[in-house]
Amino acid sequence: MRSVLEAVRRWEEKGLVGGDLAEKLRTEVRDHSAAGTQRLFQYVLAATGATVLIIAGGVFLDWAWPQMTEALRTVVLAVVGLAVHLAGTRLESVRQWRPAAYLMQTGGLVLLAVALVYSERAWPDLSAAGIASGVVALAIPVVLGLPSLKRNDVMPAVHLVAGLQFLAIFLDRATPLPDDGVLWVVDAVLLVSMLAMLRLLRTDPQLERSPWALNAFAMSLLAGFVLVTLTGYENDLGDDTIYAVDVWLFLTATATVYGIHRAPEGLRREWFGRQLAAYQLAWIPLGFGSTVGVADGPPEAALVAVAGSGVLGFLYAQKSRLREILAVSAVSFVSGTWYWGVERAGALGAVLALAVTAALLFWYSGRYRSRSAEA
Repeated sequence: MRSVLEAVRRWEEKGLVGGDLAEKLRTEVRDHSAAGTQRLFQYVLAATGATVLIIAGGVFLDWAWPQMTEALRTVVLAVVGLAVHLAGTRLESVRQWRPAAYLMQTGGLVLLAVALVYSERAWPDLSAAGIASGVVALAIPVVLGLPSLKRNDVMPAVHLVAGLQFLAIFLDRATPLPDDGVLWVVDAVLLVSMLAMLRLLRTDPQLERSPWALNAFAMSLLAGFVLVTLTGYENDLGDDTIYAVDVWLFLTATATVYGIHRAPEGLRREWFGRQLAAYQLAWIPLGFGSTVGVADGPPEAALVAVAGSGVLGFLYAQKSRLREILAVSAVSFVSGTWYWGVERAGALGAVLALAVTAALLFWYSGRYRSRSAEA
């Protein structure tokens, strides 16, 4: 908001806009900022309320749980989950209740999944009731998810992730597939769904027919991190799983960069920059884990991987004017150099290298500001 207000002030001083128009612009900027703050406040309150509701449910179950049979516990969890989800669906039509409505629907899906997983204690896998539980799990994304496509562009993304979970429950309860087989099937379904959403985005770049597709695709990228990790450990890759996560991170970051610079105008969003910054922030622990953790490399490897990503981030942020990337790049660079300096403590060469790096940063910051001022 501050940058926009400063821009309006400059326009007014240079005579580009009149005093009345400048004041109207400032009022609109303040109103927009206040609306954004109010929306954030709503989400925080709704999330807090959902947490309190979970605590209340836990207290109730702690009292009533021992008195129930396994089957009754499953039914209670399922009924509560369905009731919470449907209540959230009803509240969705009221604008000021939408944050709470989205979180209630999500919480209801989580409770339904917990109930279906817990049902294994009452009805074993591949039994008649177990298969029926699996079929119910497979039906939930269809019955609850498909109607959400017409209501908004938020919940379909949530239903996509929940649908993968319900598919895994179905395969586990109603088929003889082993755990690794279940994961491979879910991985394949995720990839197919991503390809389908890419086709939708390509044929509908203005999101007129499928306004939900972009958010769902972004959510599928996040779901991929979980599935890649689970698949790696389930197939006995152990610590080497981190390399698969690295590859997925590179692919998702590349897709985000494409969305920022090359995607059609109708598919570009302001939050792409924040998403890319989050991926770069995630690379810091992954970079350390990949180079000096799993690979057992020297400190210089972490310096190149982590601090080097900071340098690339600086260059990219300077060219693209993305402040989030600039901030995370500073964290990456400092983290990499700090780790290298600590590991090479006592070496004169390391001290000199850090001093020269600091001097270069000071020099370039002054030169860049001078060049910016001249422009």
